[in-house]
Amino acid sequence: MALSRTHDLINLTALPLFVYVLPKEATVPFTVGYIVGTFLLSPDLDLPGSRPSRRWSVLRWVWIPYWAFSRHRGISHMPVIGTLIRIAYVVFAVIFLYFSLIGVVSLIDRGLGHLLAGWNPFDTLERVFRSREAVYFVGGVLCADVVHIVLDSLWSLLRRIT
Repeated sequence: MALSRTHDLINLTALPLFVYVLPKEATVPFTVGYIVGTFLLSPDLDLPGSRPSRRWSVLRWVWIPYWAFSRHRGISHMPVIGTLIRIAYVVFAVIFLYFSLIGVVSLIDRGLGHLLAGWNPFDTLERVFRSREAVYFVGGVLCADVVHIVLDSLWSLLRRIT
């Protein structure tokens, strides 16, 4: 397995190549997705001690169930499937935390809890996921994953040869 710094450096070096072939309107959402994919949603999130896991800092605990059900270089290292699983995991974690927050706040202040419950996260998610920017963002995360996985594969091949 290549070192995390190596992954970060090679991913960032490959970014301009992707951006060069994109339409102008895709540049920002793709780049944001690519950077998020490189630093926060890396396939190496399946390792509790990995640099991407540590980058979540105080929110690192959100990934504990993911670590329990993932083995390294398992499904998380499958392009498209692993990418979509991690994105869905974050979406479900945010929704779970939102509803937990409503529950806790409602116990403390019913009015504030009612105010928080007035926002429908599913409507917002639907709008976001129907946008072209979301497609470019997910494409950026996916491309960052592909570069990561190709580097892992080349590194493993090199180690077998030598």
